[in-house]
Amino acid sequence: MSHMLSNSHPLPRKAKAALLLAAAAAAVFFLRRALSQLLFQAGLAALIAWAASPLCKRLEKRFPPGAAALLSLLCFLAGAMLLLTLFLPRLIAHFSQALSSVPQLIGMLQEMLEKFADSSLLGSLSAALPPAGDLLKKAGDLLLSIIPRLAQWLGRLANRLLRAFLAPALAFYFLRDRDSFCFQLSLLIPLRLRKPVLLALKEMRREVAAYFRGQLLDGASVALLTALGLMIIGTPSALALGLLMGVCDLIPYVGPYLGAIPIVLFSLPQGFYAALWALAVVVIVQQSESLFISPHFMAGATGLHPAYVLLLLSFGGLIGGLGGMLLSLPLFICLRSAVRSLHTAVLRKP
Repeated sequence: MSHMLSNSHPLPRKAKAALLLAAAAAAVFFLRRALSQLLFQAGLAALIAWAASPLCKRLEKRFPPGAAALLSLLCFLAGAMLLLTLFLPRLIAHFSQALSSVPQLIGMLQEMLEKFADSSLLGSLSAALPPAGDLLKKAGDLLLSIIPRLAQWLGRLANRLLRAFLAPALAFYFLRDRDSFCFQLSLLIPLRLRKPVLLALKEMRREVAAYFRGQLLDGASVALLTALGLMIIGTPSALALGLLMGVCDLIPYVGPYLGAIPIVLFSLPQGFYAALWALAVVVIVQQSESLFISPHFMAGATGLHPAYVLLLLSFGGLIGGLGGMLLSLPLFICLRSAVRSLHTAVLRKP
C-alpha cells in the first residue's frame, strides 16, 4: 500500500491552479449576494474615510490616531445627517412636485406642437412627419414607465444604505490604520515590481483624488447656485432641478446642455417668459462656473484636449450609459497616470 502511494504522482501546478480557480469561481457564484453586500459596505466605508481624511490628518497633529479618526468620523456623519435633515424632505417634495407636473407638461407640449403642425410654416413637410400627438404620447408613456423603475432603484439603494451598518465601523479602521493597510497591501506586490507599482499607485491616487474633489466641489457649487437662482424667479421644483443640473455638470461639455433641457421644460407651464428666465439663470450660472468656479477647483485636472474628452464621453456612454460617461474620464486618468509612472520608472532603470 505504501509502495502504491509512493508511486502516485502529485497533481501538476497548472491543474492545482485550475482547481483552485474553479473553486473560487463557484464560491463567488453561490455567495454573490453576500459578497455584493460586503463590497458595497467596504466601498461606502472607503468613500466615507476618503471624505473624512482631510480633517483626520489635521486632528492627528493634536490627538492620537484613534481619537483623531473617531472625531473626524463623528464630525462627518453629524454634518451628513444635518444636511439630510435640512434638505432631504424638501428635495423629496420637489421631486414629487416635478413628477406630478409631467402629464401637464406633456399636454402643453402636445398642444404647442399641434398648433405648430397646423401652421403654414411646415408646409408639405408636416405631411411626411408622424403626428405630433403620437410622438408625445410615446414619449410620455416612456417617461411614465421610467418613473416607477427609478423609484424602485431609489428604494433598493435606500435599503442597501440602511443595511450598510458596517460602513461607519470600517471607515473608522480605514482612517486609523490606513498606513498599516497600505503597507500590508504593498507586501502583496512582488519585490522587483514594488517600487514602480507603488509610484504608479501614488500618482493615480493624487490625480484621481484631485479630479474627484474638483468635480464634486464644482458640481455642488453649480447645483446650489442654480437652485437659488430658480427659487428667486419662482420656478417650481427648484431644489430638484438644481440638483439635477449639479449632477449633469459632472459630465464635461455636454452635461450643462443635458441639465438645461428639463429646467426649461418644467418652467414652461408657468409661461414662455418664465422659461426664458430659467434659461437665463442656467446661462448666468454656467458662465460664472466657467469664469470663476471651474478655474479655481478644476485647474489642470485632466489636461486633455476637448476632442479627446468628447470621444471618451461618447465611448463611456455607449458602454455604460450615464454611469459610463461619469466614470470614463477618471478611469482614463488612472490609466494615464499608471502608464506615465511606469514609463518613467523604466527610463530611469539602469
